[in-house]
Amino acid sequence: MTVTENRQGTATVVGVQGRLDAVTSSEFEKKLLGIMDGGCRKLVIDCSALDYISSAGLRVFLAAAKHLKNLQGSIVVAAPLAQVREIFDIAGFSAILPILPTVAEATKE
Repeated sequence: MTVTENRQGTATVVGVQGRLDAVTSSEFEKKLLGIMDGGCRKLVIDCSALDYISSAGLRVFLAAAKHLKNLQGSIVVAAPLAQVREIFDIAGFSAILPILPTVAEATKE
């Protein structure tokens, strides 16, 4: 798993590449917590290069959403591949988290 971070307007875009599973989820969660605790209030997770997500990876998204809600912030999932989107849909996360087709749409002011 590779994680990137950049600012686009008021949003922090975190790109995740590879697999987000039981092996990699704790590293990803630590990265997100550091970003949120560093002042990020609008988090966009770019999933365009995320090949696979397990229940452990989904838990990280849910934990980040709860953390940001407590900080009056928001999280958006952007550009998931079809197989990742299907996992979000099956798990019911599509009803919990906004999922947009592109990072550009997710970062609009």
